[in-house]
Amino acid sequence: MSFTEHIAPIFRAALEILRDAGRPMQPAEVREAVAKRVSIDPGQEAVNAHGQMRWHAQLGFRTGEAASLGWMTKRNGWAITPAGAQALEDFPETELYRELGRQYRARRQSAQTRTYADPRWKVVLEALARLAPGSWTTYGDIAEVVGMSAQSVGGFMAEAGETAGAHRVLQSGGKISPGFRWLDPERTDDPREVLEQEGVTFDQFGRAASSQRVTADKLRAVLSDAGVLLAPEPERELEWGISAPFEQFQQNLSYARQLLDGGRNLERLGVGAFDVTDLYRAAWTQSVAALDHWITREIIERGVTLALQPGAPRPAKFDKLTLPVALFEKIHHHDAPLAEVFRAHLEQEFEFKTFQNPEKIQEGFAHVSSVKLWVKAAEILTEQDPTSPVTSDGVRARMREIARRRNNIAHTADHDPDNPGQKLAITAQAAEETIDWLESIAIAIQLALGDPLPTADYDAAPAEAGGLGAVPMSAGEGRAATSRARRKWDEESLLQAIEHYCPDDVARTLLEVYRHAERHPAFRGYYYGEGAYPSATARFSVGTDEAAVWSIYPGASESVLSINFEWMRNRGVAHEVLSELAETLSGLPGWAGVPRQLVAANYAKRPSLTPIALARPDAADIITSSVGALLAAGGEEA
Repeated sequence: MSFTEHIAPIFRAALEILRDAGRPMQPAEVREAVAKRVSIDPGQEAVNAHGQMRWHAQLGFRTGEAASLGWMTKRNGWAITPAGAQALEDFPETELYRELGRQYRARRQSAQTRTYADPRWKVVLEALARLAPGSWTTYGDIAEVVGMSAQSVGGFMAEAGETAGAHRVLQSGGKISPGFRWLDPERTDDPREVLEQEGVTFDQFGRAASSQRVTADKLRAVLSDAGVLLAPEPERELEWGISAPFEQFQQNLSYARQLLDGGRNLERLGVGAFDVTDLYRAAWTQSVAALDHWITREIIERGVTLALQPGAPRPAKFDKLTLPVALFEKIHHHDAPLAEVFRAHLEQEFEFKTFQNPEKIQEGFAHVSSVKLWVKAAEILTEQDPTSPVTSDGVRARMREIARRRNNIAHTADHDPDNPGQKLAITAQAAEETIDWLESIAIAIQLALGDPLPTADYDAAPAEAGGLGAVPMSAGEGRAATSRARRKWDEESLLQAIEHYCPDDVARTLLEVYRHAERHPAFRGYYYGEGAYPSATARFSVGTDEAAVWSIYPGASESVLSINFEWMRNRGVAHEVLSELAETLSGLPGWAGVPRQLVAANYAKRPSLTPIALARPDAADIITSSVGALLAAGGEEA
C-alpha cells in the first residue's frame, strides 16, 4: 500500500470532521475523531524518533499546506473554510489529497527563482537522463562527477521539475532514500517495485546489487562518450535546500510539537529525574526560531525574484539595497549569474539578523513588499475567525510577548523575577498555543504578501513563436563586443533589425505598435533584451500595478509580436479583460483558436502574432485599439 493510500483517507477524514462539526476544533480532538473514523495502518501508528505518531506528524504537514491554500484555518483551533468544503465536493476519495499536492506544488514552484545558470545542474540532468533501466547510482557518485555536495544534488532533485530517472539514484549503501517522493503527485507506486521491474535486484536488507551500480567513474565515462562537457567548479556552489522555505518551517514546527509530545509522555510517566517542563520551553524557543529562519529565507527568495524581474514595481527599501562593486563587476564583466550572486549577497545581508520582534519582521519584509504587513495580517486572522477579531496592535503585542518569553528562556533559563531561584510556570497547552499562533502568523504573512510571481524572461521569444532564423547582427556589433558574453540591445539595434529583416508591411505594423506605446499615458517604459535576438518589451500601468503587455522579437526568418497574457495575468489583470483582448485580436490570421487555448491554459501563455497577421493593412489599428481597451479596462478594474 502506497504512502498516498495511507495518508489520503486520514487527510480527507480530517476535513470532513471539521466540515461536519461546523466549528473550530483542537488538533488533538480532530486526531481522536480521525482515529475513530479511519482504519490506520499499524506502521503509521508507530512513533518516530521524537515520540510522535507518524500519521500525527503527516497530518500536521498536510493541514499546514491546506491552510496555505485557503482550504482551512489553524487559528484558535482547526476549522474548514468554504474553499475547503468545496474541495471536498469537487475531488472525491484520494483525488482530494492529490489535488492538495498539485495546488501546493504549483504555488511553491511559482516562488522558485533558482535557475540552472550554474552549468553543473545541467550535467546532473544529463546524468539522470543517461541512467539506463536496470542500473542505479548514488547521490554521492553524481556529486563527485559534478563537483558539489551529495546534499546539494539531493536537494536539487527534490525541487527540480524535470528529473526523470530520479528513482534510480539511491543512498550510498544502495538503499532507497526514506525521503524519496515522486515529483508527479499522481504517482503512488513503490520506487523499489519500479526498480525491480526495470531489472534491479535487492538483497534481504533492501540494498540494490552493487554489480548494477553506475559508479562515479562509469558515470563520467558515459557522459564523456555522449559529448557532455563536465563544467569546472565555479567560485561558489549554488546550494539547493531540500525544502522550500515554508515546507522547512513546517518541519521545524513539527519538531517543536514532537518536543511537546515527548514532554507530555514523560509527565504522564511521572519522571522526576529532571524538569519535564524544560521540554515545553525548548518547544517554545524552537517554534520562534522556526519563524525567524522562515522569514529570513522568505525575504531572500522574494528578493531574488524581484532582482530577476526587470521593470517590475519594487519597494523603496529594495532599491536602497547596496551591491558591492566587486559583485557588480562579477555580474557585469564576468557573466556571473545574477540569481546566484544576488542570493549570496542577500544571505550575507539578512542571515545574521534576527526576525522575532514584530518591528524587525515588518522592516525585513519591507525590502520585498510594500504591503502594510501587520494591518493586512490582522485582517486575514480576523476573517479566519470573526468571533475573535484581532487588530494590528494586538498581533504585534502577542508577537512581542512570545519573543520576550523566548529570550527569557534562552538567556536566563526562564527565571521568575518575583521569585528568585524559581522558573516561570509553563504548560504544554501554553507552548502548543504559541506554536499554533506562530503557524497562523506565518500563513497570514504568506497570504498578506501574496505569492511571489514567476520570473519573466523578457529576452527570449516564447516557444510558440516558432523559429526566428539566424541570429541578427547588432546595429553596433563592434560596440556590443565587450567583455560581456551577452549582448545588450537598444532602440537603435531594434529599429535596424526591423528595417533590415522585416517586409515593409510587417515593419510598418511593428513600428506603429512600438510608437503607439510611448504616446499612451499608461506607458511606463521599454525593456531592451539581452538575448540572442533584439527585442523590446513595453510596460504599462494596469490598475495599481505594472505589466509587460507585449514584446517585439525581430528575426532573420520571421518577426513576431508576442502578447504577454501570462505576465498580465500574474500582475492581476482580470480574466474578463484578457478574454476581451483575445477575442478582439482573433480576427487576425492565425488567432481564431487562440481565445479557447488561453482559457484552457488559464491564460498562462504568450501567443504571438506572426508575419501573416502583422502584414494585414489594418493590423496596427486592431492591435493598438485592443491594447488601449485593455489598459482602460484594467484601470476600471482597479
